[in-house]
Amino acid sequence: MKKLSGRLLRISLRVFALGVTVVFTIWVLRAFDARKLPDLQVWHTYEAENEFRARDYPDGISLGEYRELEDRLFAEIDKHVYAAVSSGNSELFNRYNKQGQAYAGEEGMAWNRSFVIDTPNPVGGILLLHGASDSPYSVKALAETFASHGLYVAVFRMPGHGTIPTGLRDVELEDWRAIARAGMQHVAYKVGPEMPVYFGGYSAGAALAVDYALDAALDDSLPMPDRLFLYSPSIAITPFARFSEWDLVLAAIPYFRKFSWLQVETEYDPYKYNSFPKNGGYLAFQLSQNIVRKMAVLNSTENAPLLPPTIAFQSLVDSTVRTDSLIYNLFDQMPSNGHELVLFDINRSEVIQHFIIDSERDLLDELEKKAPAKYLYTLVTNRDEQSTQIESRTRVAGATGPIIIDLPYAWPDGVYSLSHVAIPFKPTDPRYGAYDEDGLPNASSFNNMAPRGEQAILAIPLGRLMRLRYNPFFGYVESRTLEFCAVCQ
Repeated sequence: MKKLSGRLLRISLRVFALGVTVVFTIWVLRAFDARKLPDLQVWHTYEAENEFRARDYPDGISLGEYRELEDRLFAEIDKHVYAAVSSGNSELFNRYNKQGQAYAGEEGMAWNRSFVIDTPNPVGGILLLHGASDSPYSVKALAETFASHGLYVAVFRMPGHGTIPTGLRDVELEDWRAIARAGMQHVAYKVGPEMPVYFGGYSAGAALAVDYALDAALDDSLPMPDRLFLYSPSIAITPFARFSEWDLVLAAIPYFRKFSWLQVETEYDPYKYNSFPKNGGYLAFQLSQNIVRKMAVLNSTENAPLLPPTIAFQSLVDSTVRTDSLIYNLFDQMPSNGHELVLFDINRSEVIQHFIIDSERDLLDELEKKAPAKYLYTLVTNRDEQSTQIESRTRVAGATGPIIIDLPYAWPDGVYSLSHVAIPFKPTDPRYGAYDEDGLPNASSFNNMAPRGEQAILAIPLGRLMRLRYNPFFGYVESRTLEFCAVCQ
């Protein structure tokens, strides 16, 4: 018996050693493969000295101090990146070339920085945060909506954003969380204790709003937002992002420095990084794990306060975040408190269905069957298979069927779904929209680029150019947002 046990132990150790060897070999081979990525440029290598670090501000930072730091940061980037690129780069579509067409311009650069809309006699206030790899520009339309209906609006730039992709490579989760706390404290102070304070976010910014609310529920020193507004919330991403931390260890070796990057691409977008460091994905994974853990703690705490009423807008199909986790890890975990979930279905037009992989059909069917009792659930979808016109189908707790409302919107020609990056952008957005304010095609929009030719010769991935960059149903998002606002005039 002892001989058999010893033999099984030796076999187990050998299998384990073989497994470790295989994993290590694959890991190193991936590092070598990363060396095939395009050459890193100054915006991939320069490390800014004036970026915010939470450890340098243990007592927090005010908006004024943060803006002063941003002034120094952007002056530094201008000196070491923009000046170097503009003097020796002929790329027409490079955001760091001031003579190129992708440069935001002096006025446009303001949307890469923190900003406020100081509404006269506000009825409340809201903090808005953008997503990972984005800039404050991505919540500009939402900020203007809230401000035009009576709210004081503050949009804080998340550390590592709006400058160069290296910033996202070097930032830490505590830097983001510190800015979320600073932003809420600023808005609460600005509007005073008698007025409601809201927290809204897009993508990772939405996840930070949830993370903050969970902290505030268990810490009376933090002002609790009265409502949460979530747009394409990054409640969970692919679980493979957790292994990015391993890759960053090997990337510390100069020979493998490209291994810290998931994508190295042309930087033609003045408000969003196209190159994406793996650290960005790892931080999003950390944030999602924090939410799951804190939600469990809150739900197990006796007499714990409820999370504030929350509304979320999400595309059913989303290649950046997991839609099912928004439901299972957030909405299903929150006790009933006036929460609302709005899902945008794919285009169910009969002709398009023949070309669609209906990967989320089971999730939709499950939502239809269980008739959520904890929250209001709305599906925005085609009126029928023969129509591109859309309707909303809202299920109220206890109701036998949905409340159906015809909406004054239709799927644009050639559009088969929304996307993660589409939700917060107007159809008339100057950079990402389909047309201008006069209804004419927007020639300068990334969304209207429709290249045709042979495969595999474009420097920009074709999938990026095909991804919808605006929301044809933004008017509906806006109206539901204002209804949920409660105090919006």
